[in-house]
This record gives sequence, C-alpha cells and structure tokens, in this order.
Amino acid sequence: MGKIGFDVNNEFLPSFDKFQTMVNRRLMFLKLYNQEVPCDMKFSKNEINESKKETLFNIFAKKILKNLKHPTYIQSHITKIDVELTNKINTFLKKVNKKSGSLYRFSLLNSFEERNISTAAKLICILEECNYSFYLDGEKIFKNFVLNKILRSSENREVNVNLDSIDIKSEEYLFKTKIFTFWEFINSENLKIDKHIQKAVNCIKTSEFNQVYLVYPKNENFNRHIQIKCEDLANSEYMIKLIPYSMRSTLR
Repeated sequence: MGKIGFDVNNEFLPSFDKFQTMVNRRLMFLKLYNQEVPCDMKFSKNEINESKKETLFNIFAKKILKNLKHPTYIQSHITKIDVELTNKINTFLKKVNKKSGSLYRFSLLNSFEERNISTAAKLICILEECNYSFYLDGEKIFKNFVLNKILRSSENREVNVNLDSIDIKSEEYLFKTKIFTFWEFINSENLKIDKHIQKAVNCIKTSEFNQVYLVYPKNENFNRHIQIKCEDLANSEYMIKLIPYSMRSTLR
C-alpha cells in the first residue's frame, strides 16, 4: 500500500504489528501527518484522542470548524469580506453538513488576527485537492519517521539525507552505514526483494559504505534482523542487513 489516508466515507490504513485496530491505525496516521506539517496545522493530543470515536475525516472537519469559531472575527470593525475564501469555507461546510446532517455556515470578516482562519483554509485546501480525501505518501513518511528517530539519538555521528537513502558516519567506528527505507510489509519466510538486495550490492561496490541496511516496517511476519549472504560479498567485511523497524512509538 503506497499511500495511506481517507476520504469522506472510508479509511485506507494498513493493518500490521500493533496496528490491528482502527483506533491504533488512526493514531499512527495522525502522528505521521504531524511530522510532515508546520506547527499551526498539527493536531494536539486532545484532538488526536478523538480517533477513539471519530473517523479521520470528522477529526479534520472538527479541527477546521474549531479554527473558524473565534469571536474576534464577529466583533471586528473591519467589514471587508474575503468572498473567495468565504465561498471556499462554505463549500466545505456544505460537504460536512451533507455528511453529518448539521447546519454550519460561515461569514468571514477580516480581522487583526487571521492565523486561525488561515489554518482552516489550508486544511480545507488539502482535503479539496483530491475531492475531500487526503493521503500520505508511505515511502516518504516512513523514511522521515526513521530519520527523525535517528536524529533524536544521542550518539555522536554525522547523518546525511539523500533522495533515496540516509547515510550515517560515526566518529567512533570506522564503518559507514547507508540506510534504504521501504514502505513494504515483507515476510521473512518468503522474501521477494531481489531488486532491493541488488541495490544494496551495487551501493557497496560503487561507494565507501561498508554496510547497507534495508529497513522495512516491523510486522508479524518480519520481526527480526536478517543478514543477507551474497556471493559477490563472500569473505569480505561488507554487510547487508534487513531491519524490521517498529512504529509503535506513534501510539504513545
């Protein structure tokens, strides 16, 4: 599953490891979403807890509505109306009303404090882009998740990010490690990753890296490190490992 996300009626979230329940899958999605967006668009802990009883679409809709309900806009003495933005918001509210049976309308007045309106508009824009659905790129978010965990480590090492890899060079050890991440749920008893392994072999042959890690989400069929034996690398110091990477921290 390359993308994960939702539309007005359905949620498309992978089930694996500790993410068997819909609540846990929603928690994972919202935490991964938070790592990709600026602070004003992040969900708070209380908003994330709504995943216990609300769909992802409803959670996004509630955040939008919350950012529209501020007395500042009603009390403002500046009465110039932003017609385009007002229509955008009311079109979205019409969609929410149709789904929920509620009746929301909004009249936007300019004010001295527009950051909340701006947040609501940005959230509406990302939902509008795909006909009121929203998806995260699995490859991108998994790589960023792994990268953030590495950067939070206290070890003294240099970390460089490339288009398709993460490079680690440690001052303490001579080994240099290249990490390729894959948003793919593999089975250790039935590996079908020849292209990935060949990519690792080619990397070792053409670069300074002594070891290459192929990192995948940890799941019930892949929960331990596997060292790959290759004829091309026999009797050498070079190493290729498959690494199951836990995403359970998104549940905290």
